[in-house]
Amino acid sequence: MSAATRLLGLKLDNGWLVTKELPRAANATGGTFSHTYEVRRNEKIGFLKAFAFAPAFMPGVDTPTVIQAMVEAYNHERDVLAHCRDRRLSNVVVAIDHGSVQVPNLSQMEGRVFYMIFEMAEGDVRVQMDVSTSFGPVWCLRVLKDVCLGLNQVHREMIAHQDAKPSNVLAYDRGQGFKVADFGRSSRKGHAARHDNLPVAGDRTYAPPELLYGFVAPDFAPRRLGCDLYMLGNLASFLFSGVNVTAQLLSHLDVQHHPQQWAGTYEQVLPYIQNAFTSVLADLSPIVDPLVRQAALNMLREMCNPDVTLRGHPRGRGRSSGRRAGGDGRCDHAGHPALWTERGQEHRLHPKDCRALLRLMAAPSGRQQR
Repeated sequence: MSAATRLLGLKLDNGWLVTKELPRAANATGGTFSHTYEVRRNEKIGFLKAFAFAPAFMPGVDTPTVIQAMVEAYNHERDVLAHCRDRRLSNVVVAIDHGSVQVPNLSQMEGRVFYMIFEMAEGDVRVQMDVSTSFGPVWCLRVLKDVCLGLNQVHREMIAHQDAKPSNVLAYDRGQGFKVADFGRSSRKGHAARHDNLPVAGDRTYAPPELLYGFVAPDFAPRRLGCDLYMLGNLASFLFSGVNVTAQLLSHLDVQHHPQQWAGTYEQVLPYIQNAFTSVLADLSPIVDPLVRQAALNMLREMCNPDVTLRGHPRGRGRSSGRRAGGDGRCDHAGHPALWTERGQEHRLHPKDCRALLRLMAAPSGRQQR
């Protein structure tokens, strides 16, 4: 048992009492090296994420080096969340406290546990879909609207989440509000992190195809923020159909064109991937509720386009405003950050996506849905 599994009953220096260990969901993805607890301080209830350093003590491991890397990863996530808190990003889950605790009867090195505490959520969107019998397309649009707003907020700060999968979208307000969570694999422009050097920073099973083929754009925006756009579309696919676009895309490719087999460039394999993507959209069409089918397919077509230069809303990526993005990645067109500038055109996560979702939510559906 690692130190992170032995926090139950401990009183933390900042006054929190660890009252309950939270079980790991059977369908959980990610979070392998963390454990979660319910904590209480006075009348407040929080969610504690404890970082397990057990991998540093495995046989044959350079323990000091691995511990240093894990501490750096903790510091990165803590600092990103502190920045989001200071900027009052309303659709981002931010830490309300953090610190470390020494577990009794363990050595100073092995028994030190770093943690962050968050406002208690009601589960991620998968849990909400499992326990609810009334969720429908309007409820799914509400999720997407909140995630779209959350990503837009962090993109303004030149932060890319890079792992916006269903388990990292948490529910609040009795399943009526949602926030983007878990910035452990995020990238922040101008602030290096060890995982920045990984071809795929987040979960490979949800990642955009260009990263699976090792295509790494040299600039921050197309590589990092373009990944977020794809994962936003993949989240939409999961909500409306239960289908993971990445897995479905690979299933339509010949074996010779799979990432593990392909020896050429991404540009050379892209036509085959585009053909597979067309088949994926055809697969999804009969599954998606007719109430939102056309809008949902349009969103998937734009957000999950395998060609990163064509990814995102056309108004956001294709209209030249005559204004160049500044050195900090921002532009003054409607106050939205330019993702990247190419051939005089600014590419951005366009607010029209959020407005379209809001209009669909307001449209009469003939029935009440969450």
